[in-house]
Amino acid sequence: MSRVRLHGADLRNADGLETAGDRLWVVHNTDNALSRWRLNHDGTEARQEARASDPGLQIPTTLVRERGTLFVVRSQFDKGGPMGPGTPQTPFTIAAVRGL
Repeated sequence: MSRVRLHGADLRNADGLETAGDRLWVVHNTDNALSRWRLNHDGTEARQEARASDPGLQIPTTLVRERGTLFVVRSQFDKGGPMGPGTPQTPFTIAAVRGL
């Protein structure tokens, strides 16, 4: 394990991570956001290339990338979970995000 020097942003509220080649995708849970980073050749530095946020992500916790689409788990932690009262909607869903 080693530190990665970040350029252009930070990984505040980062939760799930996905890598492929020289790319890293990150879910930022309480920000309801996703970001894409480019890693240098040895993985010691990363530069943020893009970031998108949407309340419809419902506190995302993890993701997987398949054929250019990010599939993001919507936790609803703010609905009866550790971040707020209420009752989550069932069944739980995922968001399909393209273009990031």
